[in-house]
Amino acid sequence: MDYVNVLFGLFGGLGLFLYSISLLSGGMQKAAGNRIKNLLKRFTDTPLKGAFVGCTVTGIVQSSSITTIVVVSLINSGIMTLKQSAGIIFGANIGTTVTAQLVSFPVGKFALPIIAIGAFVYFMKSRNDSYAGQILLGFGLLFLGMDIMKGGVAPLRESEYFIGILMGFGETPLLGILASAIFTGIIQSSSATTAVVIAMAQEGVIDLSAAIPLIMGANIGTCITAFLASYGATKSAKRAAVLHVLFNVAGVLLFLPFISLFTQGVSSIGADVPRQIANAHTIFNVTSTFVFLFFIPVFIFMVKKIVPGKEIVVDGGVKYLDNNYLRMPSVALDCVEKEVMRMARISLVMLRDSKKVLLDDEKGLVQRVYKHEDVVDGLFQAIGTYSVKLSQGQLTKKDARRLSALEHNITDFERVADHAINLVEAAEEMENERVTFSRKARAELLEMFGNSILIYQTAVGAVKKGDLKKVKKVRDLENVIDRNDKEFEHNHIVRLRRNICNPAAGIIFTDVLHNLERIGDHSVNVVERVD
Repeated sequence: MDYVNVLFGLFGGLGLFLYSISLLSGGMQKAAGNRIKNLLKRFTDTPLKGAFVGCTVTGIVQSSSITTIVVVSLINSGIMTLKQSAGIIFGANIGTTVTAQLVSFPVGKFALPIIAIGAFVYFMKSRNDSYAGQILLGFGLLFLGMDIMKGGVAPLRESEYFIGILMGFGETPLLGILASAIFTGIIQSSSATTAVVIAMAQEGVIDLSAAIPLIMGANIGTCITAFLASYGATKSAKRAAVLHVLFNVAGVLLFLPFISLFTQGVSSIGADVPRQIANAHTIFNVTSTFVFLFFIPVFIFMVKKIVPGKEIVVDGGVKYLDNNYLRMPSVALDCVEKEVMRMARISLVMLRDSKKVLLDDEKGLVQRVYKHEDVVDGLFQAIGTYSVKLSQGQLTKKDARRLSALEHNITDFERVADHAINLVEAAEEMENERVTFSRKARAELLEMFGNSILIYQTAVGAVKKGDLKKVKKVRDLENVIDRNDKEFEHNHIVRLRRNICNPAAGIIFTDVLHNLERIGDHSVNVVERVD
């Protein structure tokens, strides 16, 4: 037997299959736009709804890995909680069975016609037609990849050695589960692993008893994608990745003691082995999902034990902006103001946290500052886009001035958040350089931080209430901050000359001073727009 041609046929077809999944998924996501993320965010108040949404989205994008990655990113940005994610992660396993059901039919003969139509549609100029063409191309290449894999594995029917290995998987299911988990972890697609198994079944290389452990193991191997996506993410995102693993392992453990009975049951409801494998895949995932939906609190408890520590909760996403209100400009303007003030409060929290990180050595807050920065940047973009739409409507002169002030304010609020990030980076630089501030330098920074936080807090309050008394207070504080900035910088130079201050720490000291002084400038900019 020519094993080289077998390998080329199998992995060539597999490569085409993986590419088709990527192409199909990309087309589906482009066609759906942001609706997928919105669907995941909005309809997850109960585990059952979450499971339905997870199943639907995965069925659309043809990849449970993509669904899980999106969920991890939503948790990471504070838009979704771990509890909300559980149902989606569980339901995603059902959605991924759609691919197995499709490829279990003899679809190879449809591959080339679908590719031809897809290519024609794809190269048309219309964006929507392009998306449709990409989706058709994806399906056509998926079917072609299956056909190539079938041809590649066909000679294996004559290999007693290979058949013996597969029979061993049927007799010792744990070996099949382990082998499949490793293979799926490498290629990062449970759908592709299932497709390979079905292709071998279509050529009579594998029977049902050997196939079932392989599709069970594929569920475990696909978890590697979520783990990779959660690297460097928040604790909650890491917990979501662990939850994915626990759920899939629990599903395998649920079926493992009854695998013989399960195999006998499935063999009675399918016309041929490929269809039986697809049905087993569906039954396995549907049953696991609905059984474990009732145990989500238990899973979350276990996850928190595995990934211990205090969870950093970040209130992310847009809360008040709604396109439906654009038809009522005065209401929409109130929504913009609420979102802008929320952005200001978040940047104020960042400023306070940066002080604790830099001067109080509370390193646990670093991640929260960075996550809040992501939220502020997202709000800056969302408010800006919404304001442009609102400005195109019928606004009174007073409302137009108010909107203009808010649009300018978000720039200052975003810059304050940037300065908070600079301050945290200064703390990280000090840790890396292993330097500390002198006692006098620390006292001066405490005073500077206190005034900078106070001036910004006062400015935000002045904007919120239109308080002209606070406007005067901000201007007075700005003068104090400017004087302190010059005085403390002069003191710093004197300390350097007397070798009281470490030169490396001195550079950071000056940088911190200037960042805090700039916060005073942005605060004045904000109150200048109060009327």
